[in-house]
This record gives sequence, structure tokens and C-alpha cells, in this order.
Amino acid sequence: MFFDSHLHLAGDIAAEPFFSEARAKGVSRFLVAGTSLEDGNFLCNLANPEAGIYVAVGMHPHAAAQFAVADLPGFRNWLQLPGVVAVGEIGLDFYYDFSPRADQERVFTTFLELAAEVKKPVIIHCREAFAPCFELVSEYYAVGLPFVVHSFTGTVAEAEQWLRLGAYLSFNGMVTFKKADNIRSALAVVPQDRLLLETDSPYLAPVPYRGKTNTPAFLPAVAEKVAQELHMEVDELAALTTANACRLFGIQK
Repeated sequence: MFFDSHLHLAGDIAAEPFFSEARAKGVSRFLVAGTSLEDGNFLCNLANPEAGIYVAVGMHPHAAAQFAVADLPGFRNWLQLPGVVAVGEIGLDFYYDFSPRADQERVFTTFLELAAEVKKPVIIHCREAFAPCFELVSEYYAVGLPFVVHSFTGTVAEAEQWLRLGAYLSFNGMVTFKKADNIRSALAVVPQDRLLLETDSPYLAPVPYRGKTNTPAFLPAVAEKVAQELHMEVDELAALTTANACRLFGIQK
């Protein structure tokens, strides 16, 4: 059974059919990542460990300019709730720059420190910002605490640097894209115990679903490509990556 280690779900979507469709395809556990203060209450109410639904709360770099220090206690409180297992999605995005870079770095640092305080793993978004992202994680996140660089799209050299720092790396539908040779090359250097699968739905639907709204039900298509690249059986990959996600997020298998 698969673990979709990173997806998004808006409050206007009926959650039960969304998850039921994925369960029918063999996806039994889910990590729904937060992006802002506004989605915190919705996500925390969605968390249901008995149903395999887990949550992370954080401020996406796109929303960094909206963050105020007075918002931090709310996140701290959410991180004490059952099923809220990680801080994220946080990081830097210098591709879109929807928030000023100084705000992105300030908010990223704040949430790295919060995660270290509450001893929760971090889910990192890093786009066109490897050097400053790596530097901030190295400086502000407690050594030995686990973290994942989700939707990995960097180079082999960047993957190796993240791995030396202790990162897990997560791969999604982009690994199936024809021109994504860099992602497949990076996949090859990831140790088996640091590999995760995700959809990042509703974005980045894999082949053969490109152009459609992505859902966790499409995760097996990602797994098939990853298993092919790593010369593994899909069932073996499912068990491996589920165990890795459970270890990262502190979930009983």
C-alpha cells in the first residue's frame, strides 16, 4: 500500500470521495501539506490517523509576505494536535518570487526554529534557491532532526549535498516527464531509506494523466516509473517508501 507523502486539498473539495478513490488504487496513507494560516483549521480538522490522513502546517514561500509574528502561536498549538506530524510546506521559491525574498527567508527561518522547538520534521519547498535554502537549513534547523525536500527537481550534486545533511528526497509526477532527465539522474543517487513518493496534487499529474487535475489516485503511475528506473518491483517500492514516510513523520507502521 502506498503513502502519498505530499498533497494539497482545498476546503471546497469533498474529502471522503477524494481519499476513497485513492484507497481503491492502493494508496492508504496521506500527508496533506499546509501553505498558510488560512488553511490551518481546515487541515487540522481533516487529520484522522485512524483513516491514514496526516497533516503538516506551515507557510509556503508564496504566502510569506502575509505572515506576522503574532500568527506563530496558532501554528505552535496546531502542532500539538493528533495527526499533525510535520511543519510544512516551508522554504524558498526564487522562481516565482510571489513574496519578497527577504520575507521568504525570514519566514523560513522562523518555521525552521519552530520545528526544532517542537521536534517535528520539516517539509521543504526549494525552487531556484538551492544555495540560500541549504544555508538556512544548515544554520537554523537542529542537527539530527529529519526533513524532506519535496518535489525534488535539482541536480545530482544538489541531491548529494542534501543527502549528506540528512535529507529525505521526494519524487512526484515530474519523474515521468519526457524532458526530466535531471530528476531521473538525481533519483539514482538516493539511498533506499531516504526515498519518498508524492503526488503534490492537484498539480503535476504524471504521464499518462498529464493535463488532468492530479489526485493521490495517480500515485501508482509515479511509482511505476520510479520502480522502473530503480529496477525494483512496484510492491517492493510501495513497502519501502511507506516505511520511509512513517519513519520520517513518526507514524506507527
